[in-house]
Amino acid sequence: MRHLLLALTLVFTAGVLRAQQPNVRQYIQQVAAGWTSDAKKALPDLLIDSPDDPGVLFLHASLIEDTKKASPLLERIIDAFPKSEWADDALARMTIMAATKNDVERARKTFGTMRDQYSQSELLPMVYEVMRATVGAPAPSDRAASAPAAKPAAAAAPKVATTYTMSVMTTTNRTDANKFAAKLKRKGLKAAVIQLPGTAVTRFSVRVGEYDTEAEALKELVLVRSACDCKPVVVKK
Repeated sequence: MRHLLLALTLVFTAGVLRAQQPNVRQYIQQVAAGWTSDAKKALPDLLIDSPDDPGVLFLHASLIEDTKKASPLLERIIDAFPKSEWADDALARMTIMAATKNDVERARKTFGTMRDQYSQSELLPMVYEVMRATVGAPAPSDRAASAPAAKPAAAAAPKVATTYTMSVMTTTNRTDANKFAAKLKRKGLKAAVIQLPGTAVTRFSVRVGEYDTEAEALKELVLVRSACDCKPVVVKK
């Protein structure tokens, strides 16, 4: 009887853990879409029920606007939960935050750590492009590139006032594009389909979000990627 009760307890606990993660992911999706009210209301209870859950920690960090205060939470995920699904997301977000603030040394350090420890992460190419567009990225084979080489790239960053969005899918099939956009809308993302001009073959792009600056869009790359399970690219709108 005791063994039966123990087994039932373990099954119940596992069920709770499996049920919790989708809820956390749902809130992260909402934050990626710019809706934070529900996540902010849920966060206190999540922190009480699962204070050591890496997904909860990532949500907490995503809701903090001050990057200095968010960084310790992201570092905790990396140090305490290196095998969790959120570890490479945390490193990616730290790298992007540093890069968009022109903190060359920190951006290169966190990017190097990410490349060393999570070489198979789907986020690597995206973060590399963010680095290249902001502080300058080291060559793929050069993990010890010095910070001074990044300064010309930072100085050359575009400063033209415009709006930005994220391209999450490109296809020649309008139906596929519309279906993917509808799927993203159901998840709470602001998605739209546009026809790309100037191509011999008609192509359609699914776009997500609208941002006043490139830096704002870059900061949300990781969250949008988690929400849409895709590889977003920041483009001018």
